[in-house]
Amino acid sequence: MMEGTPYHRWLRALPLGKGTVSLSWRLLEGDGRDEPFHVERRRQSGAWRRLSSSPVTESTTFQDSPDQSGTWQYRVTDSHGRPSEAAQADSSSTASPVAISVPLNPDDTVGGLAIGDLTNDGRMGYIVRMARGGTVWICGFRHDGALLWEIDTRLPATGDWDDTTRHCPYTCWDVNGDGRSEVVLHTTKAKNVPEHYETAGPDEFATVVDAETAEVVWEAAWPARDSRAMLNVGHLHGHDAPASVLILDGTYGTVTLTAMDGACGEVAWRVEQERPAGHNLDVGDLDGDGSQEVICGGVCYRADGTIRWEAEPFGHTDISKPAAIDPDREGLQIWYGVESGNPGVYFVDKHGQTIFKESFRHAHYGWVARHTAEVPGLQPHTAEDARHEYGAVRAGTREEGHFPIFLPDGSHWLNLTDWQRKNFVPVHWDEASEVCFIVRKENKRVVRLTHDGSIYDLPYGKLPEGGSYGRSSLCADITGDFREEIVCVDPDAHRLLVLANPAPATRRRRSPFDDFTYRHDRSQHGGGYYTYLSPPD
Repeated sequence: MMEGTPYHRWLRALPLGKGTVSLSWRLLEGDGRDEPFHVERRRQSGAWRRLSSSPVTESTTFQDSPDQSGTWQYRVTDSHGRPSEAAQADSSSTASPVAISVPLNPDDTVGGLAIGDLTNDGRMGYIVRMARGGTVWICGFRHDGALLWEIDTRLPATGDWDDTTRHCPYTCWDVNGDGRSEVVLHTTKAKNVPEHYETAGPDEFATVVDAETAEVVWEAAWPARDSRAMLNVGHLHGHDAPASVLILDGTYGTVTLTAMDGACGEVAWRVEQERPAGHNLDVGDLDGDGSQEVICGGVCYRADGTIRWEAEPFGHTDISKPAAIDPDREGLQIWYGVESGNPGVYFVDKHGQTIFKESFRHAHYGWVARHTAEVPGLQPHTAEDARHEYGAVRAGTREEGHFPIFLPDGSHWLNLTDWQRKNFVPVHWDEASEVCFIVRKENKRVVRLTHDGSIYDLPYGKLPEGGSYGRSSLCADITGDFREEIVCVDPDAHRLLVLANPAPATRRRRSPFDDFTYRHDRSQHGGGYYTYLSPPD
């Protein structure tokens, strides 16, 4: 690399208030654990001046309090003298978590957020699903918020029972193995667009475009008919082979699962599954052999479409997640929250055998996260919904509310309150190994949950009141160091926001995006209902 060429470290500068600026950057491949960094500052186009009297080695954060207020530029240099990209902040501004703010078309209604390496430089960009002028649009934005492209899918702007845009699943991944990212999406070439999407019509396609230019790479006939179609990608034949594009048609009854060759779109296999599936399609390397398996509801498929195993009989899964929940067990396990047909939670091993289960009236929503460092592994949460669709409490349900966080042995770590389970959105906002929570409805902020069920506010955790922090929020490590950011939309201000924790960290870690499982998991945000998973510890 030529001297003076910026070396991207995801450098972020945020005002902390009272004349202070908080800086945060990333450890990269090749950096030692104690890689020394120096911090430099300048006015616009002025000479750089070193701020750090001694190298920063304990963390990848720094605080600066300039003698003069105003906007300053910052960069960091490593032990090789390589300068990072520059970031700027106004030291006179009040404290703010807004790291990136992207203007959106005020006539658009955002229906989904996803991320991916659109520009093939390791930096996450944003893929936004929008309703515009009666159809669904998919728009790609660069990491800094610059618009890259817009695609009119020509599919109706509403679909299914809830008038959402979920009939247009999408994802970003290198599906054909050429070293560049692609975006996979659902489109049509039909001339007449109905007002509402019920079932697939003629001339519908699985369309794959280059993630940076939006040039079409390949198109193939859309293999689904139902308005509830889920999409994922998986390396079923190993990481050295092109990925497979996987599309699930339907969820509550008999479903169809199709695997398409990511290099060309040719159908590799298609299976009819009489057993119901879920609101998402899972892919994971259950046994650690380098090839991923497909988990469609309670059925696990091999790379050739044959059944590897079936879990014990249960019906529609409201949530499911393959993860390393119990570190004492080999491979991954699957956490199921079953809505109907022997409803409850099921903890299943890599062979499909039930480790433990607990009956619910209706398992509804949840996440798989690290709630306590005192117990190794992860502690899944699933809530029991005691009400049917008309709001009345079902007969025979637990009136006090049953919203447990489970330990890997089947016992409960904590039972959330009804308010907590309705308001919490998980995110690894700070440097602790335990998960934090966005309070999404009342006094929007980030809090920590304690072992006795109480919560406390985190420093600098106040979030913009206009932000929408529901299921469409996306929590991932986007910028700065190893901590996760919150990607959300402010619908009134018509902006996409990337919110970061400006508090300085006291330790350093590598970004979770260095881990393949984390990268693959966060790529699934646009393919169906997403179930949050904690980053590797």
